[in-house]
Amino acid sequence: MYQSFYKANFAYILLQSDKDKLINVDFTIYKPNFTKDNPPPVLEQALEELDLYFNKKLFAFNTPLALQGSEFEQKVYKALIKIPYGQTKTYQEIASFINHPKAFRAVGNTNSKNKLAIFIPCHRVVAKNHLGGYNGGLFIKEALLKLEGVL
Repeated sequence: MYQSFYKANFAYILLQSDKDKLINVDFTIYKPNFTKDNPPPVLEQALEELDLYFNKKLFAFNTPLALQGSEFEQKVYKALIKIPYGQTKTYQEIASFINHPKAFRAVGNTNSKNKLAIFIPCHRVVAKNHLGGYNGGLFIKEALLKLEGVL
């Protein structure tokens, strides 16, 4: 496994990959304790795309992703990737989109398992009357939605 990190204004973003695909994205307030020596091209691409995203110059990611999870979870992740930059969908809307209209709680549970935050934009999924939760912390979800002009 390879890893690198990106410093956003609200946290460090730890990125992990195999040789060809991004496999994990995580947030930490502490600087990761390793050097970024010769990352594989997939990590270089992810870092470059994050930089463009945070500078409002990239609106859809192209980094190859290793989707993990059950068939249902992968359907949810593929639906999340289709939510355009600067827009949100509710858990119910995602459930309906994947033809499981009563599975909105399962959609929320799947969001909480997302290992590829930002690249699979679970921050764009909200509850009907509030923001909902976010594994990285609600302040990160708010920061990402503010960046995209939603809040």
